[in-house]
Amino acid sequence: MILLLPCRVIVTVFFMLITIVILGTVGTYASAGEINPLPKPFVRAGSEIDYPPFCAVDKDGRATGFSVELLRAALGAMGRDVFFRTGPWTQVRNWLEKGEIDALPLMGRTPERESVYDFTFPYMSIHGAIVVRAGTTDIRDLGDLRGRQVAVMQGDNAEEFLRREDRGFEIHTALTFDEVLHDLSEGRFDAVVIQRLVALRLIQEKGLTNLIVVNQPIEGFRQDFCFAVREGDRKTLALLNEGLALVVADGTYRHLHAKWFAALELPTHRRIIIGGDQNYPPYEYLDENGRPAGYNVDLTRAIAQAVDLDIKIRLGPWSDIRDALARGEIDALQGLIYSPERDLKFDFTPPHTVNNCISVVRKGEGFSPATVSELAGKRIVVQKGDIMHDFAIENGLGDQLTVVDSQEKALRELSEGKHDCALVARVTALYWIKKNGWDNLIVGRHPFLSPEYCYAVPQNQNKALLAQLGEGLKVIDENGEYRRISEKWLGVYADSTPNFLTVFRYVAMVAVPLLLVVFGFFLWSWSLRKQVTFRTVTLRESERQYRLLADNVSDIIWTMDLNQRFTYVSPSVEKLLGYTPEEARQVPLKNMLTPESYTKVVQVITKTIARDGERRGATDVTLSLELEHIRKDGGTLWVEITSSFIRDEDGLPSGFIGITRDITARKQAEEQRDKLISDLKKALGEVKTLSELLPICSHCKNIRDEKGDWSKIESYIHKHSDTQFSHSICPECAKKYYPDMDLYGDAK
Repeated sequence: MILLLPCRVIVTVFFMLITIVILGTVGTYASAGEINPLPKPFVRAGSEIDYPPFCAVDKDGRATGFSVELLRAALGAMGRDVFFRTGPWTQVRNWLEKGEIDALPLMGRTPERESVYDFTFPYMSIHGAIVVRAGTTDIRDLGDLRGRQVAVMQGDNAEEFLRREDRGFEIHTALTFDEVLHDLSEGRFDAVVIQRLVALRLIQEKGLTNLIVVNQPIEGFRQDFCFAVREGDRKTLALLNEGLALVVADGTYRHLHAKWFAALELPTHRRIIIGGDQNYPPYEYLDENGRPAGYNVDLTRAIAQAVDLDIKIRLGPWSDIRDALARGEIDALQGLIYSPERDLKFDFTPPHTVNNCISVVRKGEGFSPATVSELAGKRIVVQKGDIMHDFAIENGLGDQLTVVDSQEKALRELSEGKHDCALVARVTALYWIKKNGWDNLIVGRHPFLSPEYCYAVPQNQNKALLAQLGEGLKVIDENGEYRRISEKWLGVYADSTPNFLTVFRYVAMVAVPLLLVVFGFFLWSWSLRKQVTFRTVTLRESERQYRLLADNVSDIIWTMDLNQRFTYVSPSVEKLLGYTPEEARQVPLKNMLTPESYTKVVQVITKTIARDGERRGATDVTLSLELEHIRKDGGTLWVEITSSFIRDEDGLPSGFIGITRDITARKQAEEQRDKLISDLKKALGEVKTLSELLPICSHCKNIRDEKGDWSKIESYIHKHSDTQFSHSICPECAKKYYPDMDLYGDAK
């Protein structure tokens, strides 16, 4: 580590200087932008007033809801403002048809609407549901509604669906779903057909406690929700599609989804119980007064405040807490280390820290093991149920294990000589060693594992709570609270940063000898440096041209279903691949990639879908691949594809959304760079040959080369440099060998 530090410091200093220059430039432009902001172009949109959580109005009459905020975000990503008009659904649709507005944030795509509107790619797919009064047991599906009175909202896609065929029941309509649900609650109808999420939100908001949603989706009634524009408005449609793709890719969509839908499934009749280990400092423990304390505890409280969760933290023996979670007595764990095996039993949030797991031994009894082979034959102690307990068993060390209730007990028994080695968390080990004065213990420097430390819930349970915890983590990270908590509890264990004098000393230790070496070879390398300068300029010009090209190429935005069929392709595909968007949607993916690239895509998609199925969509996956595309004219080019899942209302993958970027210029620049490096290495090798000791004959002055052959000195130097020789004779030799010739005019 000490030998590596100078190089790390030099790199750090170098990038600090670059960062200062860049930030100074960016700051200049940012300041100028704040002084002279330019007005943004805007889009006129309409929103219905009573379709929560997608579209509604707040207490001040302003448009709000998931779809409204998603449209704002998508247009904001494209540098546009949006202004909303609000009204009942039938009126809002009429505005769009007349051209009084440009777009709607929410419309289900149906065959009846295809001739009137154009749609973006769908951002959510949901199923219809039946709502009945509590106690109704004889209505489970559409067939059970025969002969009954059924209500829907006028003009909704639910009405369109029901009227496509005669189903044997009478259909009633009203202007809003709020109205029909109240009528159902008062006994005027037998059932309401509605989108499931809308029903859940309205029942909760309006306090219609005598209504329930039948827990079975309506067969054939699956709605793809999209942004909509007037038929033929290609410009606005392209703008919305690209903006929607951007907010899906940058995480805004996931943030809004958690904000508007997670709370619908959280428990409302009791506090949420968050569990943890009572003896795992500094992460979580009971203080001297028996109250929960530690990094995890402060983090949970900050998250609860950020997303308005009513929580209770319960700490106990780790194995007991795990059992309580399995029995449903605890809703979530605030600290569980991720592993592929645990991923089969739990769903995890994004990590809130990384937990390095190391070995601890007694002083004077050898080094701390850092590999499984170094643990062979040792008496090992671990905490029951800890990740290192799992690790030891998975690596065949079960016969060497002693299992205890806490890591403190494991370290105490190790200090007392009962074991050879403890496998524990590094930060926890440092805490207990300092607190209890166990100076005879040494903490290993090289971790066996560095796994992610996350919130977790039982698999396929409490997903809404998991989404809220993940959203809360994002909020406290953005407002600085996460950093404050981390510094408070974990900052003392972080590696120290060298001060300026240390940095200067290490830089000098490397720089001074380096400068001397460079100066010594300056004369020899003059011609080489001219060559390097020329090729560097050439390479920089090539890279500049590549950057200019890359910054001005329009990327392809696309969506694809799980059967590898494109459902949307942006117009830029024609410039890049030669296909029109319509042609690209008809060409199978297999015909657009080289065989090697297509095989790679199939393998990655299959593996990713399988892994997502195992994890039940606990975390979003972003794929990044470099592939060779086949153009319409038969030529090929290299592209970089970044893609992620489109999910339905249940969180399951229903397709892909991605961006394709031409990287042909980058590939060429990389080839030029590699060639330049190879040429420079060859040239430096030649310079090095002349810098070594040369065996030379003391009589004939011939030189022995690296193969053991002897050659004339002028032949050797000519071979290893650009030096040319001409033959002459010095005055002494002229007198010795040609005394009769006055070659230098010395005759008196």
